[in-house]
Amino acid sequence: MCEKEKIVEVCRKYSSFLIGSHINPDGDSLGSELAFASLLKRMGKKVKVLNPTLPPSIYDFLPYREWISTKEKGEGWEVGIVLDCSEYERLREVKTFFSSLPIVINIDHHISNRRFGDINFLDTKASSVGEMVYQLFLAFAQQPTKEEALLLYVAILTDTNCFRFSTTSYTHQIISNLLATGLKPQEIQEKIYSIPFSGIKLIERVLSTLQISEDGKIVWGEINQRMIDEIREAEKIEEITHTDVLINYLCAIKDVEVVALFKELNSSEEREQEKRVKVSLRSKGKVDVNRIAKLFEGGGHFRASGCSISGELKEIESKVIEEIRKEVERSLRR
Repeated sequence: MCEKEKIVEVCRKYSSFLIGSHINPDGDSLGSELAFASLLKRMGKKVKVLNPTLPPSIYDFLPYREWISTKEKGEGWEVGIVLDCSEYERLREVKTFFSSLPIVINIDHHISNRRFGDINFLDTKASSVGEMVYQLFLAFAQQPTKEEALLLYVAILTDTNCFRFSTTSYTHQIISNLLATGLKPQEIQEKIYSIPFSGIKLIERVLSTLQISEDGKIVWGEINQRMIDEIREAEKIEEITHTDVLINYLCAIKDVEVVALFKELNSSEEREQEKRVKVSLRSKGKVDVNRIAKLFEGGGHFRASGCSISGELKEIESKVIEEIRKEVERSLRR
């Protein structure tokens, strides 16, 4: 029995499910977990979506977003389903609610996945977890509703950078089937990728930090917390969205092979807390950035990976760039 068949069997046998994904959820994790939750609810199951953090506001338009909670009392769930999460640690505060359950299903496409589930449905060739969840719909002999199709479309769209990376003819067949439900792709993309003025101001600040290696193969920039605090104050806003899409702009630089973006995670009012830096890595295709991320207990894919490191921004920047230099040299001399 293959892993998909095992998942179908478990979902038909049991009646209550706790579904979750990683901290700071993205389009793939949100779309995948909500679509699967909707499918289970249609089957008459009791379902709760539990994440360590709430979604960014750019995903407020997603159907069933209100299902997502960050609080749990331990209600005796029978099955845990973890999506788009390479390891338990990325569940942070809600980890124990999943790890203590009798059955855990792990659904992921990251090459760095640690196979922590009782059932591990892993496909590193899949464009996204959204693509894998679509396969599960078919395994249940179900077609997505329009709302579920929207969720799966967003999952695939965002994790492939608008279908630029890791797609196959099968991926596009899925997209065609999802669009046939009546989705309007232009409207969806505008909701996700239209950048507010505060986002443009942040891009301006990040561009001023850019550095390039002597050989022109590595470009990196930073988002320090002072930038974010000053823009919030100037624009009178609570949240600056689209910080993660910045790295995709940097990937357009000619002849560059690896792009890195360093982002401080602590607010300026919380300096007494442990300082952490989020590192996002992208490759044009010749350098495996997953190898670099794994050195710092992160992971992801060949072309896109990341990690979160404790310490000062400049020190972390120096250490990571040194490892990128080594990996670029190793990869390009082959």
